[in-house]
Formats: sequence, C-alpha cells, structure tokens
Amino acid sequence: MSTSAASMKALAMQGMSLVKVQSRTYRIPTASMTTKTVPQPPKPSTDDANDTIYTDEIVTHYHPVQRTYHGFLIGKGGSTLKRMKLETGTRIDITDGEDLVMIKGTQDKVDNAIQVIDAFLQQAKDKARLTHFVSLPTMSSHTTRKLDDFHKELASYKTDGITPDLLIPANKLHMTLGVCKLLSQPDLEKAIQVIKQELPAIIQPLVADEQTVCVRLKKLAIMEKQPSKARILYIEAQDETKNKILPKLCDAIRDKLMENGIILDENRPLKACLQIHITLIKARTCKAEEGRSTFDARKILKSHGDLDLGMVHLDKLHLMKMGPLHPDGTYISDGSIGL
Repeated sequence: MSTSAASMKALAMQGMSLVKVQSRTYRIPTASMTTKTVPQPPKPSTDDANDTIYTDEIVTHYHPVQRTYHGFLIGKGGSTLKRMKLETGTRIDITDGEDLVMIKGTQDKVDNAIQVIDAFLQQAKDKARLTHFVSLPTMSSHTTRKLDDFHKELASYKTDGITPDLLIPANKLHMTLGVCKLLSQPDLEKAIQVIKQELPAIIQPLVADEQTVCVRLKKLAIMEKQPSKARILYIEAQDETKNKILPKLCDAIRDKLMENGIILDENRPLKACLQIHITLIKARTCKAEEGRSTFDARKILKSHGDLDLGMVHLDKLHLMKMGPLHPDGTYISDGSIGL
C-alpha cells in the first residue's frame, strides 16, 4: 500500500477525508459530505372539471345552515349525521346556537360534503309540510247569513257523504293565492318584509282607478270530473271590478311572491277561472295510502248550482298560518296589507 493510500485510510478511520480543490488538499469531516435526502411532498392532483388543485391538507369550513334545519341534519338519534360523515369521509359538527355547520377534511371531501348537505336539505324542505298560505278573505255579514242558510239545507245530504265537518264556515272563506313553506324565522321575516314593503308598489297601480275591489260569490262547481266522487266543491269569485282587474291583480301578486321564493310554484295560472274560487266543501284527507275521501255532489249541483252568496269587498291580503286557529275559529295572520 502506498504512503498516500495509507494516509487516506488512516484519516478515514479518524472520520476525516481528503478533498483536493485545485492545487491544494484539505481535510474535512466525512460526515459533512454525506448527502441527506429530504422527503418531497406528494404532487397535487388537478380536478379537470374546475381546475381546482387539491392537496392532502386538512381544512375547516363553516357552512351556513339555519338553526331551524339542524334537526333535519341530525336525524333520529343522530343517524342522518352519522351517515353523512361516513359517506363523505369528513367530520361534520353542528354549531350549537349558530346558523352554521362545521365541516373538516381534505378540500375535495369538504366540497363533496357541502353538496351532500345542500341536496339533503332541499329534499327535506320538499317533504316538509306547508306552513302558510297567502289569501284574500271573503267575508261579509250578508255572505255569512246566506252561507248559514245553505248549510242548513245540506243537513239532509248526509247520505251523500256530506257531513258538517266538511263544510267551510263563513269566517274561514278566502281566496288562496299561493301556499308557502316558511320553515325558519328568517324565512318568515323575509316573507313579511316582501309583502309589506314590495307588494304595495305592485298593487296600487292596478287598483288606482277602482273605488273598491269586489267579487260576487256565485255559481257552484267541483274540482274533479265526476260529481259523484267530488273532493272539493267551490263557488266562483266573479270579478266585479270596474276594469276587470282581478285576474291581473292576483297574477301580479303571485309573480312577485314567487320571484322572492315566498310561495311555491304550483304551475296553476290564476288567469284560469278555476283558480279564482272559494272552497265551500272539502273532503277529509285520509292516510297517505288511502288518499282523500269523496262525497257525492250531484244533488247539490242540481239544486244549488246557481248559488249566490252576494258581493264581497276584498280589502286585505294576509299571510295566514296553515295550522293553528284563533279561539273564534279564524285563521291566524302573520302579516297583512290593505288593498
């Protein structure tokens, strides 16, 4: 072994190495020459649909969900929330006392969870019961007397499936312009605000040349094709305004409320005579699998087809609650404006 080789071996045993730089030779610690491999982060994947770059980083997102709907998300015994967590691979926490839901996970999973939550809530809202209806009450002392007389005559029609509980009392007669699902306090407040602040500007130009907005309640009809299996018997609201503005007025109100998401779009234009009506007899709603009961309206239509309950002045529009009633049996109004 040469002297040079022996020297290098001796230095190596001491943890040193010889490094030649140009014409000079240096001794440096061998450890300082070891290359350290630094782990590189995984390359991000790109979602071709929206060019969003996702990484494995955990993010926390607070998704706006009104407190009224928290119960829908939780489900019976927390079952719905558990299912969503498993389905999306995220942590989902209901923020108590706030209109928020916390979602935690990778960005792609959080995005998916948001879509799942929004879709579920929309389905829940679709299945929820109606809460309110927008109406024009049609009551007068004359109408009340005439309707009482009509009800007395119907007392002999029990064999046709018409019982007293199917008859709509005078203090509940109204024209329905639309139905609503106002499932939260903010929803209700928005509806009242639109009715009180925006509808007057729609209504006033239409009624400006009218002394009063009146209808005559006259002529009976049914919703169904077979009078022997009727479910709803109504009386028409015949337009008695000077300029025949009633259909246009009803449509304008409905369009504004639908535009703001207040009433549901039932695809039933009020321009059709069928839609400007007041229900007088309504069959009971049975269990879902049984549908609604029916009554035989043939005798009524034959003997009272031209029933005239007189003129009624339409002076107010109301947002009525669907369920509870006042002690006197009338609907509860959550907001109203004058016509």
